[in-house]
Formats: sequence, structure tokens, C-alpha cells
Amino acid sequence: MSDAPRVLETDDAIVLLLGAPGRTERTRGRIEGITRLEKLLFLLERETPAAAWLKESADFSTHNFGPFSAKAYQEIETLVAAGLVRDSERITDSAEDSWEVRNIIGAPIPDPYATRDFELTDLGRRYYRSLLSDLPEAAELDVSEIKTRFGTTPLRQLVRYVYERYPEFTEKSLIRDDVLGQ
Repeated sequence: MSDAPRVLETDDAIVLLLGAPGRTERTRGRIEGITRLEKLLFLLERETPAAAWLKESADFSTHNFGPFSAKAYQEIETLVAAGLVRDSERITDSAEDSWEVRNIIGAPIPDPYATRDFELTDLGRRYYRSLLSDLPEAAELDVSEIKTRFGTTPLRQLVRYVYERYPEFTEKSLIRDDVLGQ
């Protein structure tokens, strides 16, 4: 067994975001919406000390709907296939969470008001605790602060925050004027 620190990758960051405490007990172990999860990952990389312990970037680039990471979408699918994350679809009152799936990924959306919610399975919770044991003591707090602040914020407000704070990622956005009210 090696004493080398674990190399944390994008999938690990997603598990950390899911497992971290949020504003309510209901948000611990879960995040509602693929767009929210992606934007939280973006903010984790940019607004916390996570860069010191994450050894892989999610490779965000500017796209039709602001910062986008194909890697994040791929890693979510991997986590679901590995049995660490449960992906459930539900109906929402807003079509905003389907922006990226429909227009970037190109996947057909049977219902524009369907959103994907992600929750750690029991195996995912055990993996979360294992990840924490390899991180600096403050890491869970760093992740939790992002999740507490934005985990239940209305999606449009979260996207607006990202657009206002990181305008360099909105250059190609098709919704920039709508989001920023311009």
C-alpha cells in the first residue's frame, strides 16, 4: 500500500459535491438538476481552495450556455454506471435544466420539463467518506460552502451569478442577454 496521496479527479469532485452538507438535510447526498451540478462543479474549481487537492480539471469551456464541461457529463454517467450515484428524472416547472442537454449534448428531450436529480447511493456515501479521509480537514467545509450557497438557489439565479462573475465564459452564449436582462 502506497503513502502517496490519492489523485482526485472530476468524478471525485462530483461525489464530494453530492455528499457535502447543504442548506437543508434534504440536499445532503443529492443535487437537483444536471445544470446545477455542472455549475456547482465550475464554482468549486474557481471559488474554493479545491484546486490544491483536485489534480484534474473538468475542462470547462465557453459554449452556447456559458461554462460547459463535456467531461462532467461523462463522469456523471460513469458514476451512475458504477453504482455510486442514482440518476432520477422528475418533472419540474421550468425548462431551464434542459438547455444544455438539448442544445449542447444533442440528446432528445422527451419532456422539456424533465430534470435529472442525482443522489449518492449507499456505496457512493461510503466512497464520499473515503475521499474525505484523504483530504485536508477543511475540504468538506470548502465544498459545503459552495453547496450551501448555491445548492437550492433558483437555477436562473445561479446561472446569472456565474454569467456575471465569469463573463469570459459567456462569449458564445445564446442566452446571455436573456440571463443578464440585456
